[in-house]
Amino acid sequence: VTANSATAVLNWEKKQIPFKIELDVTDIVLADIRKKLQDQPGFTRQTWEQAANFSLNNGGNLEEALGWIDGTIAGQFFSQQTFNNTNIKAQILNKMGRQEEAAATLDSYLSKASILEMHQIGRTYIAMGMADKAMEVFSLNAENHKDTWPVHYGMARAYSAKGDFKNALNHLRKALLNAPNPASKGRIQANIEKLEKGEDIN
Repeated sequence: VTANSATAVLNWEKKQIPFKIELDVTDIVLADIRKKLQDQPGFTRQTWEQAANFSLNNGGNLEEALGWIDGTIAGQFFSQQTFNNTNIKAQILNKMGRQEEAAATLDSYLSKASILEMHQIGRTYIAMGMADKAMEVFSLNAENHKDTWPVHYGMARAYSAKGDFKNALNHLRKALLNAPNPASKGRIQANIEKLEKGEDIN
């Protein structure tokens, strides 16, 4: 069984005859999404965000996905720029090879971003292979929210992405001291151990 196919077996007396059933699940889902976007569910921003995100992550038409996500940010009665639609748009643009536009999209949200949203923007930059931009964002977060565990965690990720494991360890140890719960402490400790072995934590 795969995402788009399954093998069935026809039993005939003492014989077994396998045959493959294939469906293009992405095309089927996208056809259903397009229909829903014309109906009542299409009148909410979240529906269009979900449609664009599905297309992004499942091999859909990126130009179409970009149009969908642009409509959630501006031009419709329900449009509103949020962290979620900004992040999705940046990832679509990056996948299309339009890195400068992806960066400008993320930067347009920085003045509104919470401490955790800014952390996620930094992580998106790392995922896009833009370690220097990630460092800028994590540094801004650290400047705006001094000595809080998410910013130390972010700085650790930024330094790790640039191959500076010594400074990354420094910040992770600070994050460990004021992490809010055992689950967070456990994740930080696991990443400390990775850095000590010379492994990137991103």
